[in-house]
Order: sequence, then C-alpha cells, then structure tokens
Amino acid sequence: MFMMNCNNKGCGKYMAPTLNKNDNQVYCSECGKTISIANHFTKQQLLALGQIKQQPKSAYGIRCIKCKVEALPKLDNDRLVCPQCNTEHTNISKPFDVMVRAAIKKGNEEL
Repeated sequence: MFMMNCNNKGCGKYMAPTLNKNDNQVYCSECGKTISIANHFTKQQLLALGQIKQQPKSAYGIRCIKCKVEALPKLDNDRLVCPQCNTEHTNISKPFDVMVRAAIKKGNEEL
C-alpha cells in the first residue's frame, strides 16, 4: 500500500491516496482534495498497486457505450444521457427506462 502525507492546508494527514483515472489526479483519502505534489512516479505506483478512485455504484447504473463509465444517467431534454460524456443511452428496455427515470426524479427531490 502506497502511503504519503496530504499537502492540503488543514489536513496534512498520513494516508493512502487514490488515483482518479478520469482526470489523472491524486486525491487524499482523508479530506478528498487533490494532492498537488503527486508526480508521475506517484501516479504510476498508485496505478500499479490498484489504488484507484472508484465511482459510486448505483442500482440503476447504465454502462456507457462510448466512455465505458457505469453510472446513473442524467436527463437532458427528456433523454437519458451519460453523466460523463453526454452520449445518449439507446440500449435500454422500456421498463428499465421507466425505473431509471423514477430514480433520477426521486434523487432530484431529495436535493
């Protein structure tokens, strides 16, 4: 396990950071902020050790055909689109489409 100190003001804790493969940034596992002192070597070590930042899973997550991200889609002009790349999801059944839309609306009401 790769360990390092966080360089963010107010944190400074010794922790196991994670690499986000989408934006190639290293994040503190304590405060959640990016660690600016992480160099190429650090990122390669985190990748090799499997310390990758995972996307939160959703029961209604759909895997995008284009960017391969599995997440709860968002509504854009009454279309279900990928939250990462805005590609429309066209490969889902009508009953699942109804359930996903209900989950999105329920999530928006809780905010």
